[in-house]
Amino acid sequence: MAERHILYLDSTGLQIARVSRGQVSLEKHLDPADGPPALATWLRGNPKVRCILLTDLPDESYHLEALPPVGRRDRRQLIARRQAQLRLDTPYITHQSLGRSAEAQAGGAPHEKLLFAAINRPAALQTWLAAFQQSQRALDGVHLASHVATHLAPQLPGLPPLALLVWASPTGLRVSCLNAGQLRFSRLTPASAAAGAEPWQTCHDETRRTHQYLVGQRAIDRNQPTPVYVLAHPRDHAALASACRDTGELQFQAIDLPALARRCGLHSPIEDSDSLPLLLHLASRSRRLPQLAPSALCRPQHLLAPTTALGALAAALLAGSLVVTAHNLLEANQLRQQADSALAESLAEEARARSLQGTAPRLPLPGDALKADLARLTALQPFSTGLMAFLHRLADALDTLPGVELTALEWALTPDTPQPGATAIIELRLAATRSARPDLIRHLLTTLHHHTGSSAHGQAASPLDDQSPIHSPGGQADADGRQVIRLELPVSPP
Repeated sequence: MAERHILYLDSTGLQIARVSRGQVSLEKHLDPADGPPALATWLRGNPKVRCILLTDLPDESYHLEALPPVGRRDRRQLIARRQAQLRLDTPYITHQSLGRSAEAQAGGAPHEKLLFAAINRPAALQTWLAAFQQSQRALDGVHLASHVATHLAPQLPGLPPLALLVWASPTGLRVSCLNAGQLRFSRLTPASAAAGAEPWQTCHDETRRTHQYLVGQRAIDRNQPTPVYVLAHPRDHAALASACRDTGELQFQAIDLPALARRCGLHSPIEDSDSLPLLLHLASRSRRLPQLAPSALCRPQHLLAPTTALGALAAALLAGSLVVTAHNLLEANQLRQQADSALAESLAEEARARSLQGTAPRLPLPGDALKADLARLTALQPFSTGLMAFLHRLADALDTLPGVELTALEWALTPDTPQPGATAIIELRLAATRSARPDLIRHLLTTLHHHTGSSAHGQAASPLDDQSPIHSPGGQADADGRQVIRLELPVSPP
């Protein structure tokens, strides 16, 4: 990247300074007697440097004009016409908009305030610019040192709407008027004019003269107290306070120059009240200083436009790539965190399951045996409600058998059989007559099967004849001669 140099032009000659990363170093001073040849020699020896010319000359003039609200094209023509009406015989003139007037903001007729600034003696600047024209070298800009005051204003604590700003440099003492942070007027007193006088007394006298001029121009009200900010090294504050005492019109306030320079980003040390390093630093950083050079001198700079455009495009592509890369890295990091979180949750669940498994008691029997028992219990589950339905059906059957009495009733579950179920065991007392007993027993069995749906089988408690369907083991009848039989009836699930 090309180095940037500030060429500081004052009444003593041209000071060449190198500015880089907040550091300002004064390299070479060219006397007016050396003229353009010395500058041309330096330009040939530094073919890649980029230069800004900062002028700090006493031959300056400032004119405030009011423009009505017009379109952009008409505004350019109106500015050119007002500039011609000033009859300033110089090509080095610039203008700066100060915004709308206070009357327009209060509801009056709207108009724009425009400040024209010019160098009245163009020869003082033209001799040095000739070296750039002959060398066909481009200038990044030609600016007035007074316009740097606009970029100092934001760094001044509690700056009121109207104030005076004073700083000292090797070329002399400059007093500038700031209105709402914008330059309204500036005046340079050369150091040669105040030779032999006490410097801070000169500050007081020149500030008072500038204030009287601004009062005469109605830029400041006559009885209005005006704050004056003076840039000075802390060790000069006592002398400044002694020489510049407050009056009814001027109120002086010393500003710590090294502290102000640090706030502005200047890293070079400031050992005295010389504000030149700070001015050079701000001139190199400011991109919107009014351009004093004519368009003919700035035209070679247009050759740098394609390179600047390509550089801006490359920077934009690089910035876009960095943004996309950063976005992808953030997404990858988020996905990695989500995967780690899911893995941690899975491991925690497995540990919790192992912990529960360890605390659960071990089963006393194998799983197959428990499954078989569970199957049998499931098969017996329908009988848990009792034999109420079976008893109703049995009662219906006995109602159709006169003379047959129910003397005993038992029932039992059979869980160990291949098909678990329930069995009802009943004991019946038959009628006392022995006639047609085989037919009675068959009728009894048929009736029970019809009502209960179960096939009865059993034995008689007393001897029966050979034709009976129930086998008798040789028992006897009861006391009144009535035969007793025991039957087993399988009970179907309800």
